[in-house]
Amino acid sequence: MKTLSEYIEDMLLYKESIGYSRRSYEYDLDRFCRFIESKQLNVSELKEDVVLNWCSRRENESKTGARRRIQSIRELLKYLSAIGVDCYVIPSSFLPRQETRTPYIFTDKEMLSIFKECDGLPPNLCSPHRHLILPVLLRLIYFCGLRPNEGRELQSCDIDFDKGILLIRKNKSHKERYVAMSDDVLQMCKNYAIEMGSVWENSALSAFPRRLSRII
Repeated sequence: MKTLSEYIEDMLLYKESIGYSRRSYEYDLDRFCRFIESKQLNVSELKEDVVLNWCSRRENESKTGARRRIQSIRELLKYLSAIGVDCYVIPSSFLPRQETRTPYIFTDKEMLSIFKECDGLPPNLCSPHRHLILPVLLRLIYFCGLRPNEGRELQSCDIDFDKGILLIRKNKSHKERYVAMSDDVLQMCKNYAIEMGSVWENSALSAFPRRLSRII
């Protein structure tokens, strides 16, 4: 029988093959593996008492943190069970409830105020492109419905000026997707590319660099 670490690697490779990032699971699975090894147990001994011992809420651990940690182990146990390993699978009802927050919706007036402030930013020695970047980045996130990290992590080659689309490489489900831009947003990006000049000569660079070698 394989070791737990070998099964974990198999599970991570499987997750990657269907479009997920191993980083979503790797840290918690490594801790779980060390926990099992410290008790000198093997895969066939992943019974209810052992698994639930791991699932116990940590001191100062938030519900969200506990849910993420337990969810990673549940995915591993589901994988083991699916390939024929006899183990205890944590029921979905065991997972702590997700903490929900009511999102704040900016009014049109507030958004106009934010854009106005960005448009008035002066050049900055520490971040020489800031006054060019922030007005475009914030509008791109807002008008294209991007998550903040999706906008920040765009590379210049991800903006297709001919087709008017963005390639989003890193989204919440770790899958790529395309987002269409309106004509005015597309023109805004074209103007920005002209102003940024040499940044667009290297398509591997961030579209919104803090410095030429760093992302905002």
